[in-house]
Amino acid sequence: MKRGCTQCGECLNVCPVFREFSREEYSPKAKRLLMEPHDKEFAIDKVIPWAQVKRLARLCAGCGRCKQACARKLSTADLLADVRANHPEWRQYLWEIWMNYMGPLWPTMGFAASLMPEALTPEALKSSIAPAKALVNKKNIQPWARIDPAPGAKVDTSSPLVVFGGCTATRVRKQWLQKTDELLRRWGYTMLDPTGFTCCGGTMHHAGQYRAMNSMRDRNVEYWKSMGRPRIVAFCASCYHSLEEYAEAYLEGEEAKTWKKSLTPLSALLVEPVARATSQAPASYGYHQPCHWNTGDKDMPFLKSIQPGLEKGKGLCCGMGGILKMSNPDLSMNMAYSCLGGFTPEITNIVTGCSGCSMQLQAAAPEGVSIYHWLDIVA
Repeated sequence: MKRGCTQCGECLNVCPVFREFSREEYSPKAKRLLMEPHDKEFAIDKVIPWAQVKRLARLCAGCGRCKQACARKLSTADLLADVRANHPEWRQYLWEIWMNYMGPLWPTMGFAASLMPEALTPEALKSSIAPAKALVNKKNIQPWARIDPAPGAKVDTSSPLVVFGGCTATRVRKQWLQKTDELLRRWGYTMLDPTGFTCCGGTMHHAGQYRAMNSMRDRNVEYWKSMGRPRIVAFCASCYHSLEEYAEAYLEGEEAKTWKKSLTPLSALLVEPVARATSQAPASYGYHQPCHWNTGDKDMPFLKSIQPGLEKGKGLCCGMGGILKMSNPDLSMNMAYSCLGGFTPEITNIVTGCSGCSMQLQAAAPEGVSIYHWLDIVA
């Protein structure tokens, strides 16, 4: 963990948690002052009692915007993950159980939650029940555009591809995996079996559950090696970001370079698309840019090329935030409401390129507003 915050305050302008509270102690720079002494590596004799600051340690969406804004590239999200690892609590273990072992039950839990009428849901549970309802799979979504490669499109099919689906697609949105495979085969790529991959581990990092994170990384890297180090396709910005981190914090030397080079966003592989709009296509729609695309968003230019009428929102964090969903569900949902408020009222269809963002915004969307991953609206 880097040290040396200059307290310049640039992170206040981008932090979604500070935006919700507008109080200094919720800012990344304030958290660094309060939390750094609780990181064992830099422990000091006299520190603020943990009981007085532990709540702040949970209030982070892990969006990474503070690092982008920081002149020294300090990541308060990484610091807070270290602090959680050194001061574990029951929510972290429960989150690990939810992500690691309860995946097969997600559809059932979503269905059960959907049976609870909004009017009868206790106010204290609404922020937890709404995300569960979003687990229900939306079927028979009519595409807005049908796409094909242009005749003579320059497609690099020299090496095979393997799709990294992530937790959401594997468990509750399997049609995303199927459509990705169909699209890439249509473009002429050779596809490998993706079933040996597990969770990217990003959400375990945010929770400070490093043992689980390392186990996931080990499995994913070993599976990649066993297939001959193919190109890895990701259609989720958060998964892509977490996989990219392997090269920075896990792999070394040529292996790290090869891994990073192998990562490719799905939209970047669908080169020179020719689109035909369907009767279901709206005149305009909103685009939510995931935090983890940073400045290298591949999806937005692709979507503009196949579906005119795209209007980008204000780019606010959706509040998904991994363990934030469990440590402070009300804050998580309030951030989602703020994000949706960044679109003009006439925008009733919103697409994104992140599995987590699509689920989070679906949970918070008011009646009449529909949320999609862009894979939902192409065919």
